[in-house]
Amino acid sequence: MKRSQKQRKQSRNSKNSDDITEPHSKLLLERFPYSIKDLQFREVPTLHVNQDFFLDPFKTIDDLYAKGYEKFGIVKLLLPSELIVPEKKFFSDLEMKLKGKKVETRVQTLNQLQAGEIFGSNIVGFTLQEYMSYANKFECSYKLQGAREVSNQIRQNEIEFWSIVDFPDRYDEVEVEYAADLLATKYATGFQDGQLGNLSTINKNCNSIFQVLQEKNEMSGISVPWLYLGMKYANFCWHKEDLNLNSLNYMHAGAPKTWYAIPPSHSEKFLQYFNKKYEKERIHNPRLLYDIVCQISPIELAEQQISIIRTEQHPGELIITLGATYHAGFSHGFNCSEAVNVAPTQWLDEYDRASTEYRMDGNYKKVSFPLEWLLTKVVLMADQVKFTKQSWIKLSDKFKMMIQSEIDNRNSIIALYEQVKIVEFANKLEKYDRNVCKICSNYMFFSYIFCGKCLKKGCIAHQSVCACSNPKISLYIRYNSEELQTMLTTLESKANSKTVQ
Repeated sequence: MKRSQKQRKQSRNSKNSDDITEPHSKLLLERFPYSIKDLQFREVPTLHVNQDFFLDPFKTIDDLYAKGYEKFGIVKLLLPSELIVPEKKFFSDLEMKLKGKKVETRVQTLNQLQAGEIFGSNIVGFTLQEYMSYANKFECSYKLQGAREVSNQIRQNEIEFWSIVDFPDRYDEVEVEYAADLLATKYATGFQDGQLGNLSTINKNCNSIFQVLQEKNEMSGISVPWLYLGMKYANFCWHKEDLNLNSLNYMHAGAPKTWYAIPPSHSEKFLQYFNKKYEKERIHNPRLLYDIVCQISPIELAEQQISIIRTEQHPGELIITLGATYHAGFSHGFNCSEAVNVAPTQWLDEYDRASTEYRMDGNYKKVSFPLEWLLTKVVLMADQVKFTKQSWIKLSDKFKMMIQSEIDNRNSIIALYEQVKIVEFANKLEKYDRNVCKICSNYMFFSYIFCGKCLKKGCIAHQSVCACSNPKISLYIRYNSEELQTMLTTLESKANSKTVQ
């Protein structure tokens, strides 16, 4: 919805799905401050794949790493056209699956995207038909707020979108709604029964670390797909995936999206610029980056010598992000996409980088799960899961480093305090989220220290959890040193097995 300067102060509480954008009142339109020349960025690497991709998707991911595509941080895969479900059938089927459920939306004002304000919410929501109607009415009635420069509508939208974001006071307010992060297990998946490429099952493939997750709610929102309904100018702000996980984003149907990405080599540079640009705002909201509400134009970032690559995503195209890749983008009309996180063994080192970054940033971002827990599940299910020999080697090497650090920290605790009481967990299989560090808020899976005087507990990496003069320290451990070594032996035997390819 577009609003004039006077209308901006009106309450949004009266909003409903039948609002129609009014025609623009200006007769002579000025040129936008940006032109198509300002939006010339390198294209995201694009590859054609056949149906074999879905038989072993992680082999393709392995190939991308082997060929050096991680330096781009993002790749677009063009899938066979026969896999695309016709738009009318797709939305008809999706409507049947949703069974009239209403989806809440984020209320986004383009003129405020640089301000770093938390998005509003439409908690009444829309049914699929209501949202489709709202999105289409908005697009049909929308009037360009500047002189048209190019005939290509996608590129013209880009010019206007970033002009409004960067020069908000020059334009009438533009408000859109985005139905994002709709958990597929709660709402619906956009994939048809038996459709090749269903993201709901992709993490069950060989070389996926997430294949150890047996229950749908075992790690909700990470290994389970999300559904997204977008409209013209509905957008996702700059962010990386949780713990630098890889992600797959498939567009089912509708209007295209424009994506922008920052290669991992420029990730730190972006972070520094973000923190400088929003220095004052971060005083009041230290979590600002992780709230994913700040939109910075790629033009501005390029001026800071931050590398930007760009692409357009159409139905039947799959976007893969790799590692520490910041990305952002927006839609050009009503559409539907679905996305899921994946964890190939190449991601293992990214976990350490991400958790270190969270810690250095004051732990305002909490790790979603402990890697120790995930790899322990791999050990316990070693005869049930499928990895290539090279992947078993990576898993074994990572686990070896992990338990060596664990044992070193335990020995330091024992040497530091007198009469440390060692207590083994009563239930070694209890969930990873039962014990949380009071200092850094991270999960304590393998062990923790506890002071019997002040009743505080924390990670053994901190070595101290309190200021007690004579603390009564207990060291709680899930597995003893012999058990950890036996677990490592299990992984090493897999890595050294001649029967594993």
